[in-house]
Amino acid sequence: MEERRKHKRYPVLHEIDQPIQVALDGKALPGVLVELSAGGMAILTFTSIPVGTEMALSLDLPGLRTQELSGRVVWSLLKGEMWRLGIVFKKINPVDFRHINRMAFDYSDCATKLALGVSDVCSDKCSYHMLCQKVERTNGRHKSAY
Repeated sequence: MEERRKHKRYPVLHEIDQPIQVALDGKALPGVLVELSAGGMAILTFTSIPVGTEMALSLDLPGLRTQELSGRVVWSLLKGEMWRLGIVFKKINPVDFRHINRMAFDYSDCATKLALGVSDVCSDKCSYHMLCQKVERTNGRHKSAY
């Protein structure tokens, strides 16, 4: 299947559980960041937010603190008692855009190298390093499972 996404994305929930605040109509709504790319993100929230809704966001993650972002809900899916929302960024600082893109590239590059059996692929120069919780990671280094 051909990849149609413009931006690489990386999982957040499976590796770290990061709460975020979404500003909607002047109110802060809690959510959990699930996936992130330079073009948008997926979050879980207990509040139904209609498709097309615009909102203000900011991210404060280890290794990534963004300026205010603006986004729009492009899809919404009820999962049990929570809503999973897809949000496209409408306004993002170019520095934040490049940083998120770099994190996605580094995450993907590491995963590929680990799958190929390459050892010692991780260093603190990796932009995803502070978020990385992979099982293979030991003392700041990824060890091959092969």
